[in-house]
Amino acid sequence: MLALALTTTLALAPAPAVAEERIFRQASQLQPWCRQEAEAHFTGRGIETYQWSASYSESGNLLQVRGTLRAGGQDVTVTCRVAKGARERYASIAIDPP
Repeated sequence: MLALALTTTLALAPAPAVAEERIFRQASQLQPWCRQEAEAHFTGRGIETYQWSASYSESGNLLQVRGTLRAGGQDVTVTCRVAKGARERYASIAIDPP
């Protein structure tokens, strides 16, 4: 009887939420991802960030964002790249040392 109640309870439990992965089709879609990743990098180290500015471009199948973030009182250059049509997991970020 207990096994039946447990099975019923598990069957009615909601499925865990799965975040949908982004697919980048335009460079403008990469810009918010780039900012979030750069800010997370510094936030994880306990460094406050502000004043994000960026430009984005497309060259062939390459989507690129070049940004600047103020982190810990210094300007830091951030570059993000991904192939057009690629999923979020394939995007790269490079953060230059201050």
